[in-house]
Amino acid sequence: MARVTAGGEKHRIYKKTNKIGEGKPGDIMVNHPTKDKGIWDTINLTKKAGAKTIKQGIAATKKWHKDNPYPKPKKNGKDRSLAKKRRKRS
Repeated sequence: MARVTAGGEKHRIYKKTNKIGEGKPGDIMVNHPTKDKGIWDTINLTKKAGAKTIKQGIAATKKWHKDNPYPKPKKNGKDRSLAKKRRKRS
């Protein structure tokens, strides 16, 4: 099992050993151990990214978060990216 921080969130990547829940024994799984993830709480990296080892699962998780960054939070109620676009137009 490996614990990784990717995209500003904690992830737990492990090889599944029992038959309960999502995936088959031997699959590489990633879990977001936070309360607000809902449907994306546990993801099968063997199906999604073709990971066969935990090391490949870590690389796949980091690559996904690099390719799909989370939007930056609003500061003072304003969307910063829109403010930058407006400044460029002026």
